[in-house]
Amino acid sequence: MQDYHLKWHTQSMHSAESMPLGGHNIGCNVWVEHSELLLYFQQSGCFDENGSMLKGGRLRIAVEPDPFQDGFLQELVLEDGCIVVEGRSDQGSARILLWVDALLPVIHLDLSAEYSLALRLQYETWRDEDRRVDNQSYELFQCKEVWGDPDKPVIFHRDQVEVTGADELLFYHRNLDDDLSFDREMDTQGLREHKITLYNPQRGRTTGGLLQAPGMRFTGTTRGVYADTGYLAYGFESVAPSSQQSIVIYLLTEQVSSLAQWRKDLATLVDTSEASGQVAFDNTRAWWRAYWAKSFIHIWPDHADADDPFWQIGRNYQLFRYLLGCNYAGVWPTKFNGGLFTFDPILAGRSPWSDIELHYTPDFRLWGGGSHTAQNQRLLYWPMLKSGDFAPMRQHFDFYNRSLATAQMRAMVFFGVDGAVYPEQVGIYGLCPTCDHGWGNETGLPVPQIRYHFSTQLEVALMILDYFEYTGEDVSQYVEFMDSAVKFYDGFYARDDDQGRMVIEPGNALETFHPVRNPVDAVAGLDCVLRRLLRLPAVYASPEQRRNWLRILGRVPALSFREKDGRKIIAYAETASPLHNCEVPELYTVFPFGQFGLSKPDLQIAIDTARLAPESDDQLAHISWHQQGIQYARLGMLPEAMEFLLRKLSNAELRTPVFWGPGHDWTPDHNWGGSGMIQLQEMLLQAEGDRIYLFPCWDKKIDVWFRLWAPQNTVVECRLKGGIVEHLTVTPQERLPYLEVLLDDWR
Repeated sequence: MQDYHLKWHTQSMHSAESMPLGGHNIGCNVWVEHSELLLYFQQSGCFDENGSMLKGGRLRIAVEPDPFQDGFLQELVLEDGCIVVEGRSDQGSARILLWVDALLPVIHLDLSAEYSLALRLQYETWRDEDRRVDNQSYELFQCKEVWGDPDKPVIFHRDQVEVTGADELLFYHRNLDDDLSFDREMDTQGLREHKITLYNPQRGRTTGGLLQAPGMRFTGTTRGVYADTGYLAYGFESVAPSSQQSIVIYLLTEQVSSLAQWRKDLATLVDTSEASGQVAFDNTRAWWRAYWAKSFIHIWPDHADADDPFWQIGRNYQLFRYLLGCNYAGVWPTKFNGGLFTFDPILAGRSPWSDIELHYTPDFRLWGGGSHTAQNQRLLYWPMLKSGDFAPMRQHFDFYNRSLATAQMRAMVFFGVDGAVYPEQVGIYGLCPTCDHGWGNETGLPVPQIRYHFSTQLEVALMILDYFEYTGEDVSQYVEFMDSAVKFYDGFYARDDDQGRMVIEPGNALETFHPVRNPVDAVAGLDCVLRRLLRLPAVYASPEQRRNWLRILGRVPALSFREKDGRKIIAYAETASPLHNCEVPELYTVFPFGQFGLSKPDLQIAIDTARLAPESDDQLAHISWHQQGIQYARLGMLPEAMEFLLRKLSNAELRTPVFWGPGHDWTPDHNWGGSGMIQLQEMLLQAEGDRIYLFPCWDKKIDVWFRLWAPQNTVVECRLKGGIVEHLTVTPQERLPYLEVLLDDWR
């Protein structure tokens, strides 16, 4: 792992040149600019009244005399999950250790030096007063739930900041219950009478924390501007110069009935953290070392050549897994559009959807903070199967399960259907953000791009079923969700054709082709999920449920095919449509729904589909959520897979090489990294039923050492060197006979 550390020997110019730091459910951007250390911090689940995802604030630390006069190093120490900033001056060396407790939501900054230093510390907030925003402003892309509201102004409400002691600062944002996007959306979508019984994650949500800087004293407030945003700074300074200084930030986000309860819970967190003392850092180091030992992929492991593109791929895989690990203990899913590591938007790149200059606050992100684009979010959680990171996968499952009652209510109220329906753009309480649904629209059907796009709920169900096959852990709490997901199709598409098959019309083939009949993603998804549900052990479903699943399976239409350039290929639907987006829905039969693959019939049809189906160059892009590389890997298309991988996981343009973006989404673009992780895993290891396939799509000239997971709690560790498998272990050993090594030259 030492070879993969980020090491910077010069300071940064701005926040876009920041380095990631995190753990538990916290992400920080850390950089040194003009010899000042700056840090953005954000905790998972910080949703305000409008649906924005708020940062906790910005920290700024200046040290006198300047510790970086004669030398500078900033290093992300991956195996310990920390950042070290070191400097040298004519008086000696100085060192700042930054780390996030892996077991508690607490940020630590520990400074030590060979001489006495004086510190100035600022906590900076840009939410120091209420701010009204024009309802049509592009800034509201960060909270799509209220964008375009014709009836009520949009106000970003202020935070509360209190100096609670000479060396202590309390800051928090408690949502105002009379101005929640939950109510706006429920009301305008015609669900006012139902909302009192439904899950409301905004009410009483309080987010913030306590900053402690022992040995320092509060000096007052000042104002300033960073990037585009004015801020109010709460300043502290050293009481006396010292060679040691610690700063701690305790963060707490929860839904509570009163502010007093939040304060009490925060005090408990402080007490718990203080009681852990020095052992907290030791525990954090141990947590991260166990994380890296659980699974890894190292390419060219015997040397680090930063210019070698395959070495970069291996390093970037590990680095991006670090970003995912920073929300390991979070309740809410890691966001596809920046995760916990967004920074000043004017520095993040241009929006692909507008020419407007993004002169907005650090809270801004394209595609919103409280809205989760399902097609994108999934790509952060599929790679966790093979990396063995099973615990955080439940973030994704629980996100849907928490709003199951809302999804079931929507299906019944809007369509009179028994089942559950989730929109492709789905908010934290289960509704489609109204800027996509339409203000005053009470039909339950959003804009055409996603109007009949329901297949992602099938994909979530499949991920749960795969999770069960990998871990064997109890998934009974998700059976109602999976059952409701397939029952919706059965009720919504009640009409049969002359063969007794469901007519899925009107339908969307993802966002790319619509309206169409029998879109391929819905057909493949229903067939796959229903067959997998029927394989569940008897304890998970009643005989009546199984009979119903079997009945619905009998209604699923067959896949459609067409001919192109003299080849039979998979069709995106039975009927034709103009091209509206740049996905390749035909290949959803390969990933995620697995109708075609290396060990399955009609492989050539799928390969020809991958080569011939795309109708535009945009469909062949590698940015953001584009996933053809995964499908190439599953089909054994080695040249195409290698070429795509080199584009997908090569270095980003920013200083942190896994801060890709903005692509279609935002910077850093997490579904860009997630889709790249999945592809690399699938090139090295695939599984089908009891079988495990090693190197199903890998050039044997490329040395690689990896440890990945397979179904039935199986761990495969392998080292390929010089085209020879030097080391191979399968745990448990009784799974070894089910493993087959597939190696081929780059064809």
